[in-house]
Amino acid sequence: MTEILTAQELSAYLKITTTTIYKLAQQGEIPSFKIGSEWRFKRELIDRWLEKGAGHAPKKVLVVDDEPAICEMYKRALDRKKFQVDITYSGKQALELAAVNSYDYIFLDLKMPVLTGVDTFKEIKKMNVRALVVIVTAYPDSDLLVEAMKLGPLTVILKPFDLVEIQKSVESLSLMTSRV
Repeated sequence: MTEILTAQELSAYLKITTTTIYKLAQQGEIPSFKIGSEWRFKRELIDRWLEKGAGHAPKKVLVVDDEPAICEMYKRALDRKKFQVDITYSGKQALELAAVNSYDYIFLDLKMPVLTGVDTFKEIKKMNVRALVVIVTAYPDSDLLVEAMKLGPLTVILKPFDLVEIQKSVESLSLMTSRV
């Protein structure tokens, strides 16, 4: 039997926002159908769609987290998927790197000393960097996350996570953005 997903279930499956799911469905960019006014998605069609578009992955990722172990986990996971990964442990250094490099994605920890993820995100937006920002946090109920969401990140990833989750998130994000 084919598994049918709601937009919220697909959002959790692909690790991207429900808003992005709705946008892709409305534009006909993702395999979907409507039942009444609600979008639905067949998991097997989504999996095939993901596999078909896997060759369009972004090339360059910046990971910003004050925990070296988290940065190394990202690097290991994304190196296996042939992404070029830069890591940094501070918002200040992230801004310096973003000023001279062209990144497809910036994975930005929310809670860091000196320059928070929100402050770093604000500065990235001022620099008109084209990279898509993904907020990474272990504090889903924090005021910082509320403030970050107002700035419009592509999505939020909650800690803790594992290598497979990182790989799946980046693959999903690259497919979503290559089709938008």
